Amino acid sequence: MLLITVVIPTYNREKYLPTAIESVLNQSLKEWKLLIVDDASTDQTRAIVETYLDDPRIEYMRLPTNSGIGKTMAAALERIDTPYFVSLDSDDWFDEKTLEILLDEMERQPATTNVVFSNTVFWKETDDTRELSEIMRPPIYENKYYYLEAPMVWPRFYRTQAVRDVGGFEYDDPMEGRFSHDKYMLLKLIGTGTIHWVDANLYHYLIHDSNNSHTKNWPEWTKARKYILTKILKLWGDEYEPGFVYTPEGWIYVNELIPKEKSS
Repeated sequence: MLLITVVIPTYNREKYLPTAIESVLNQSLKEWKLLIVDDASTDQTRAIVETYLDDPRIEYMRLPTNSGIGKTMAAALERIDTPYFVSLDSDDWFDEKTLEILLDEMERQPATTNVVFSNTVFWKETDDTRELSEIMRPPIYENKYYYLEAPMVWPRFYRTQAVRDVGGFEYDDPMEGRFSHDKYMLLKLIGTGTIHWVDANLYHYLIHDSNNSHTKNWPEWTKARKYILTKILKLWGDEYEPGFVYTPEGWIYVNELIPKEKSS
């Protein structure tokens, strides 16, 4: 039985998508499924993917209309029939041992471990050159509330049933899942179980002009974050109100947690 599905959600990433796909094909672990979910791209995404479909491990799914990353991942979850899955952005790539190491680590963990992740290698693209930017070893906290403002982690190797148990990839926020879907899911899973870090450089994240959407869409990000963080606190026991602060640029973050008065 196959244990892992790799999900590549994509939208107009014809320049980068082959690198992501090839990084899956080059894995030391060869037993996997690859599900490429196309959010109604208007470039050559379909033609690129079709060159790989002779491999029976690879499946292509195209949404009829552009729906955003949250709905794209929700559609992917409906197709997944393996115990674990991992998401790979279509402009990033895996180290060749990523799946082997993540699977081994997950299977060593108790059933309460919902996500396994690693260090992230950041690359910066300028014109047609890529330079190493930094390697992030994510902070690990005992207190789950610190994760409200912690950096995002990659790769996210999920226990499939745990994701379904928390309601899957929801898009009930004002922006319908187009922003912060990954934070939303990670925080929901932290509320019901544990997460586990692997000290290995398994994920390569490419910084380029077209993936800095958070700097171009401050109002939308702010609406989504405010809704998500407020909802997460309710899911985590509804003990605190979030004390939000806005930066001059328009970014929103939780500056304090205000205890709620308990009813007598």
